[in-house]
Amino acid sequence: MRKLIVLCFILLLSLTSIVQAQFRLDVEKTVLPNQLTLLMYVDTTVPTVSYRTFINAGSRDETKAGATGIAHVFEHMMFRGTEKFPEYDEATAHMGPQTNAYTSEDYTCYFVNAKAEFLREIIEVESDRVRNLRFTREAFRKELGPVKEERRRGVDDDPEGYLYQELYKLAFKRHTYHHPVIGWERDLEKTLTFEDAYQFKRIFYAPNYCTIVICGNFDPEKAGEWVMEYYGNWKTSLPPTSQVRTEQEQKKSRRRDFEWKDSHTAPHLLMGYKGPDYNLDTPDLVALQVLTNILFSKTGRLYKKLKTDTEMVEEIRGQIEGRKDPGLFVIDAVLKGGQEFDSIVAVIEQELASIVNDPIPDDELARAVNPRKSNFLFRLSTPYRIGGSIGFNHLTGGNYKMMFTYYDMLGTITANDIKEAARKYLIPEHSTIVTLSPLPPS
Repeated sequence: MRKLIVLCFILLLSLTSIVQAQFRLDVEKTVLPNQLTLLMYVDTTVPTVSYRTFINAGSRDETKAGATGIAHVFEHMMFRGTEKFPEYDEATAHMGPQTNAYTSEDYTCYFVNAKAEFLREIIEVESDRVRNLRFTREAFRKELGPVKEERRRGVDDDPEGYLYQELYKLAFKRHTYHHPVIGWERDLEKTLTFEDAYQFKRIFYAPNYCTIVICGNFDPEKAGEWVMEYYGNWKTSLPPTSQVRTEQEQKKSRRRDFEWKDSHTAPHLLMGYKGPDYNLDTPDLVALQVLTNILFSKTGRLYKKLKTDTEMVEEIRGQIEGRKDPGLFVIDAVLKGGQEFDSIVAVIEQELASIVNDPIPDDELARAVNPRKSNFLFRLSTPYRIGGSIGFNHLTGGNYKMMFTYYDMLGTITANDIKEAARKYLIPEHSTIVTLSPLPPS
């Protein structure tokens, strides 16, 4: 046990040194003449590199009615190959890489993790597929099949996925956070066209919407030359004609109750409150994230009240993510059989009022902040994670240096900051509630 404690302490010191290095601005930024952004972080202690391609478009940018899910479809399409490299997996197999991608509301990311010696080849393959993807009607039609199946598994046949879809659908009336990343079923089945997808590709798969993040053991001068070689003559695109609409202020609570299609699914409650975006001009977002620890950690107030002490819920958790535009502070509770949704809502609202009105002890604040700091350090523990942090802050906040601002705020957040953020955002009249009940036994 003593050895384990020592090892953990050494690891923490190592991670802290990485944070300090980042604060000394070891990230090198270059913007090519065609507006492609290159961000590089060198770590000579590892034998690998992590190469990420960020496209500054996600489901948020699907503004045309009937054309949701395009960003996610392209995530699948990007593995279909090009004329130069017909089979993507074959082109990269000799590198022994880890490759994958993900789509969020705000952006899409493709990554390759491999030995550093393959960096030039990675740049060649990745630049070719983002520029010269084989994009035909037949390929598009075929890729819709796996996407529709993914939606069926993750939303239509999954009670939790279904309820989250309904929460955002009810909470957002104008903004495109209204629809899920996977897209609406009707769009995927009937209305999404090849022309819709072609226009999305033409606009967003262009250098002015592309950010390359390279982290690991490499020569930044050579990497910069290679990026210029393979991306430098890529032509910029014009911005979309349709813009994301601003969500209007919610002035009264909203609620919808749903019934699932079987009798053994546990009752499920989601509550959402409109929160701040990821600009960090104020401490509000950081304060609300710390508040989730105060409420939902294993020693948190709502966890203790609803799960440990009274056993009214099977589980309860909460989160608020940083997004380009205001998102949701979400409270997620799975109820014990026989419990009433209104009783759980009453306990939650009472505790949120207590946050605003009653003191938050210093030791409780510290217990909430420290895990957030640890999580920040964990996200800087490998080239892959560092690249994700750099890219998230650059794409979502507009500047990779916001990761430093975020960490600084964690060190200065106060109980009053948390109270003010709760007073501003966690208002009952601004809540959106959705519930899911099991089908009554026949």
